[in-house]
Amino acid sequence: MSRDTPRPTPVPLVYHPSYRIRFFGIERLHPFDVRKLERIHDALVERGYALPESFRAGEPIGDTELAAIHDPGYLASLRQPEVLAAVLEVPVPRLLSGLIERRVLAPLRRAVSGTHLAATEALARGGLAVHLGGGFHHARPEGGHGFCPLNDVAWAVHRLRQGGWGGRALVIDTDAHQGDGNHACFAGDEQVHCYSVHQESAFPLPKVPGDLDDGLPDGAGDRELLELLERRLPELFAAAQPALVFHVAGADVLHDDPLTDLRCSVEGLCERDRLVARAGLQRGVPVVHLLAGGYGPSAARAQTRSIQGLLHLDARLR
Repeated sequence: MSRDTPRPTPVPLVYHPSYRIRFFGIERLHPFDVRKLERIHDALVERGYALPESFRAGEPIGDTELAAIHDPGYLASLRQPEVLAAVLEVPVPRLLSGLIERRVLAPLRRAVSGTHLAATEALARGGLAVHLGGGFHHARPEGGHGFCPLNDVAWAVHRLRQGGWGGRALVIDTDAHQGDGNHACFAGDEQVHCYSVHQESAFPLPKVPGDLDDGLPDGAGDRELLELLERRLPELFAAAQPALVFHVAGADVLHDDPLTDLRCSVEGLCERDRLVARAGLQRGVPVVHLLAGGYGPSAARAQTRSIQGLLHLDARLR
């Protein structure tokens, strides 16, 4: 390693190769880049920010455990090709139903578990943890949609509480789509404060009310998003008084995303993520960074740059 090459980060990194869903190419019918997370992982290793062994993975979990946050009947229904197809928004032929568990549900459950691991690591070190995955913010207790069958933030909070954690959590969702699933999962939970800033006209429609929502107009870009966050973040921390922050940091705010009509640049996305992380870390609040959506050609590159910036920020603030 040369003198100018970054040393592997002490920030906890969570990822597992199985996150890439493989279903005989059918998954490519959805605009989501199924190799996005793999590309980000490889870039962080190639650039010296992490070693292959730096990445940890959550433990496998099953429907029995997930029934604590999701309706058991819904969980069982995900093995039906027509139900899973509606949630993932890709066709799932009935002849492939025998592969649903191994090729789709097991990777998704592993990713859900990964967010709990990242939250545990963030609390243990009192700082940043990054999960190359998660942010399945459309999954509600009784069902899912928008490529989100299961809710990882709800699972993480549940498991932390099972382990004796009694703190308050703040969910900051800056994905271009409203975090309707998180709003639904934490409705009435006074210990979790949910904020979503999103493109107002985009999916999901109708919106699910949260603790606070900001809808951006079509065509909004860096200036609108960053100025809004700079104003909102102090208010959010004052209202929530959190002991932990989950940042659902989707890359679908980018100008080249095919599913949205926001106009953020790569630099704007990186600054968005730094603003949220800095707001938590400077207040001594651990932050869990989740990658969520992002479907355009610059998504992997932008989120790689963002994570690199967050690792440098964490190093400066510690």
